[in-house]
Amino acid sequence: MLDLDFNLNELNSKTDEELAVLGKTDKSASAVLISRFSKLIFIKSEIYANSETDSDDLYQEGMISLLKAIEAFNPKKGVKFSTFAEVCIVNRMRTVSKKSVRDFSFAERIDDEEAADVLSDEETPESIYFYKEFFSELWKDICSVLSLTELNVLTLCVQGMSYRDAAEKLEMTEKSVDNAMQRARRKIRALMHDTN
Repeated sequence: MLDLDFNLNELNSKTDEELAVLGKTDKSASAVLISRFSKLIFIKSEIYANSETDSDDLYQEGMISLLKAIEAFNPKKGVKFSTFAEVCIVNRMRTVSKKSVRDFSFAERIDDEEAADVLSDEETPESIYFYKEFFSELWKDICSVLSLTELNVLTLCVQGMSYRDAAEKLEMTEKSVDNAMQRARRKIRALMHDTN
């Protein structure tokens, strides 16, 4: 356990750019980036949600975009990872929101230029499926190791809720919420360590 904590402390001390490079092959580095960007993704999903698009769907799309940003990031281009990731996340959410409100009668008449906007060279139906599967499997693994209380607390906190608000919603003390989050973090770290 000490080795795991040391590894996590070492990862937490790295910049987003360093983590993005490591994240191409190290799930623990990706997990640290996911935790750093989850609040941004939640906020953006709330902004871009509309009557046709659920914010939960956009949140999932944002997470997929973050994983793709990790894979595509090139530090030699001199762009900060946070900027690159945010552009990827927002572009994907805008695309999904626009697609959801489009009149479906036009769906079969999309020209090549529109198709290029929807799917970049690297964003094929297969790659989208792969990222959804990866995120879905990761979430299933996380759910399998957490208690119901830990899962509820984690979900609310990832959505941007403060410990105080989460405690009120779950009818718990703030200390209990903090304890549940600490246990959840330890279990997720151990899970990420085991999958590497």
